[in-house]
Amino acid sequence: MRPSRALLTATLTAGLALTPLAAVSAAPVQENPSVLSWGAGRTGQLGNGAMKDSSTPVPVSSLARGDVERISAGGTSSSDSFALALTDETVKAWGHNRSGQLGNGGRTNRNVPTAVSRLTDIKDIAAGGEHALALDGNGRVFSWGDNNYGQLGSNRTGDMRAVPDAIKGMPKVKQVSAGCDFSLALTENGDVYAWGRGVYGQLGSGNRATSSVPRQVKGLENVSEIDAGCHHALALTADKTVKSWGKNVSGQLGDSSTKNSVVPVDVDWIENVENIEAGANHNYAVDSDGRVWGWGNNQNNQLLEADPAAKDSRQFTNRTAPIDIPRLEGAQQVAAGAQHGIAVFGEDIFAWGHNTEGQLGNSSTMSSMESVHTLNTNPAVQNVAASLGGNTSYAY
Repeated sequence: MRPSRALLTATLTAGLALTPLAAVSAAPVQENPSVLSWGAGRTGQLGNGAMKDSSTPVPVSSLARGDVERISAGGTSSSDSFALALTDETVKAWGHNRSGQLGNGGRTNRNVPTAVSRLTDIKDIAAGGEHALALDGNGRVFSWGDNNYGQLGSNRTGDMRAVPDAIKGMPKVKQVSAGCDFSLALTENGDVYAWGRGVYGQLGSGNRATSSVPRQVKGLENVSEIDAGCHHALALTADKTVKSWGKNVSGQLGDSSTKNSVVPVDVDWIENVENIEAGANHNYAVDSDGRVWGWGNNQNNQLLEADPAAKDSRQFTNRTAPIDIPRLEGAQQVAAGAQHGIAVFGEDIFAWGHNTEGQLGNSSTMSSMESVHTLNTNPAVQNVAASLGGNTSYAY
């Protein structure tokens, strides 16, 4: 959804503080402009041919925006971040590759996109901590990268794989998602399967055991969307409410507690939810009225709270239940990173939160308790993404 100019103006007037770039007028229209990236770049995760950070958006090499259906960015931190791009039913990858998570048969970091081996007719992708997943048109899931906790679903642990291989023993799947050390799959009949590390309950199995093979998450049915954080998971149900499970030290389960859960629990308050977005330790949800809700870690004001007292002291409170974020109402899309957020409003992109590696894209490395104007694009960017546990941002 793209908000009207009146709605965007009203949203900004309501308190969206801007820090514009030197020139914020739209660039000349390009026929098929590049995917853009900014923030941490030490492992090549910007994809621009360099191995250094950038506090302003840079083009990802040889990756045209109109050719990309989805970007998923992984990593447990900026020192092991990588990214995947789904383009023309094939997959390209760049960034960190210690565990073979780029899927090209090697273990050398790449600072430009390279083809992932053995994949065709791909419909979905997911980048985890140091592993990755892909889903093909036949509902088969492929995995590669780190397998220390069985997150490849291969009935093994403690190894790695540098090229994709199919996971056996699952029904037909329609969506995949990956956390820092575990994996999720949503089947065509609305069931959820999980595998990998379970120490925080992130497998939703009723215990904290690790599993190297996919196992059905208990107590979930008719699920329409899944999303994995670093050590927790979200599921959107057919009745437009949200379930969560796993780690909860920052309130990221949204059930008004900080107690980990080994089975799915109800996220409080919110209903009529259309989309969910899990960051490393905080989350966003968009409802049918275009309102955005947030919960979980808020130490860098990832939830964009308008609290003058908190702003003065630079101390923000984690939220154990969802709160309304009026300044994001009408956003076309919202993405959650490790400790920052990104939103698209028409031709404009805004970011907020942690910024020590330039992940807000506003020519600064100073964290912002308010949102900053990252860039204006023409033609408009449709989607944004952020590294799971790192500090890199993407627009496409």
